[in-house]
Amino acid sequence: MVSQSRKQTVWWVGFLFFGSVLTVFPKDFWEEKPFTQWNEEESMKLLSESPWARTLTVLGSILGAGQAGNNRISDLPNVATASGGRSSGTAMSTGTAMGQAGGFGPSDPVPLYVRWYSSVRIRQALGRLGQIQSNAAESEVKKFAEQPMEEYVIAVIAPVMNSFNDVTLEDFKQKTFLTSKKDKSKKIPLKSYVAPKDRNDGTAAFSFPRLIEGSPAFGPEDQEVEFVAQGRKVNIKTSFKLAKMVADGKPDL
Repeated sequence: MVSQSRKQTVWWVGFLFFGSVLTVFPKDFWEEKPFTQWNEEESMKLLSESPWARTLTVLGSILGAGQAGNNRISDLPNVATASGGRSSGTAMSTGTAMGQAGGFGPSDPVPLYVRWYSSVRIRQALGRLGQIQSNAAESEVKKFAEQPMEEYVIAVIAPVMNSFNDVTLEDFKQKTFLTSKKDKSKKIPLKSYVAPKDRNDGTAAFSFPRLIEGSPAFGPEDQEVEFVAQGRKVNIKTSFKLAKMVADGKPDL
């Protein structure tokens, strides 16, 4: 039989080992330094591989590749302002690799980026790219990143966006929502939709109410939120883990 003192020794050794692992485990770059110090690669990573972003792969036919008059990201302005107008002083990048849209056919796999656009972190990454790529003024970038957004906004962008231009709010309304994966009865309906052709940054923007009866629609108890968008050819489903979507110790949605 193992003595009590030996049990305590084993427990403390395990605790100290676990503590040392936690100590050396690196923090994510967005926690370690201010966004104005992120490099281009880090900014792009936050926009494609972070708690606030999901990268999906779909067939070109789903996005309308091969249609006449393709609306490709390479055909759009490289930068767009926070308000939707164009200005070298307030330029913000779309955060999508440019010059890679050519040659996609209906049967080709195409990357599609889904971003929680209303989060501060996503807008910080976009603003930082605006600084790096277009010399946007730091004061304007901070204003863009920190301005409060009254609604949850999910932005979708891909090298080919024809299918998103072919749908309207009415097409999406019945089958597009945000829902708690823990509490399926909590389903937040789509409030508005803006097609890429109507935005200078080329994204498809889906907006949802942030407050329900005066309280946040989602909280830590929901754990994970699923975004579902269905309309004509478009069929998107992906989820975001709320526990990881934190900025400065507060939920960042």
